[in-house]
Amino acid sequence: MVLDRFIKIVDAVSEYTGRLVSFLVIPLTLFVAYDVFARYLFQAPTAWVYELTWMQNGTLFILGGAYITLHRSHIRVDIFYKKYSERTKAIFDIIVYLLIFVPVFYILMKHSFVYARDSIACLEHSMISYWQPPLYPIKSVMAIGFIVFFLAGLSDLLKSIFSLIRR
Repeated sequence: MVLDRFIKIVDAVSEYTGRLVSFLVIPLTLFVAYDVFARYLFQAPTAWVYELTWMQNGTLFILGGAYITLHRSHIRVDIFYKKYSERTKAIFDIIVYLLIFVPVFYILMKHSFVYARDSIACLEHSMISYWQPPLYPIKSVMAIGFIVFFLAGLSDLLKSIFSLIRR
């Protein structure tokens, strides 16, 4: 079935991107540790580390979102959710995806593309530090990340629908 293949492909992409960006935790931790030492031991904070870490953290967050959705590790009020039957969980998930997730991610994808397009058009650079890194790569990652995240949510929505139908 086409939808089953779609789910497998999206799940594979979510798994791959999540595992790939998880390696950003290592340099992110090292840079944050460096900044903490520079700030508190030497009273010399660095703006370039701030810029680098928010870019790494943003990439980790947005591309890791699909991985979190795939493994159902996102935040839920589990005290209630875990008590539901599988049918009730599927109905609840379908309602939440259709009423909240899909509209919110439509807006996020639409605006992140405009945001990235405008940044690329003017070759936008940061003005926070003397380093002045380009911002269009991270803004492009945001747009791509919202697509991957949305597709992971769509995959989960389809799994919930199939779960409800097959029961």
